[in-house]
Amino acid sequence: MLKLPTAAIRWWLMKNKLIRKGDIAVILAILSVAAVLWFFQSRQADKLEAVISVNGETVETIDLASVKEKITFELDTEPKVVIAAENGAIYFESADCDDKLCVNCGKLSRKGDTAVCLPAKTVVTVSGSDIDILTY
Repeated sequence: MLKLPTAAIRWWLMKNKLIRKGDIAVILAILSVAAVLWFFQSRQADKLEAVISVNGETVETIDLASVKEKITFELDTEPKVVIAAENGAIYFESADCDDKLCVNCGKLSRKGDTAVCLPAKTVVTVSGSDIDILTY
């Protein structure tokens, strides 16, 4: 494997006007901001909880971080709806409605994710205790 000293690479890049000192500063600033945002995003993932509501009333609240094995909730709605939670995510497993838009929403695993079954008047929302940059 060919090893070039970093000073030689830097000299060649600056000599050929491909990159300047200001460009390096901007790149380092962008990488620093990205690292800070990634750090805060990874910390927020542990505080998620899912709220299941029917007709505007909360039926169940689930701490998604504590769910390791699959849990299902068969709600007494018309049409019938089955909601499942596993591996830090919650989703509509099945619904007897015609369009099945709620089932097609997929797994909800980030704060602010929401899935709704309008015929069954059922809402599943993922929330947390702190405001994070992805939601706001």
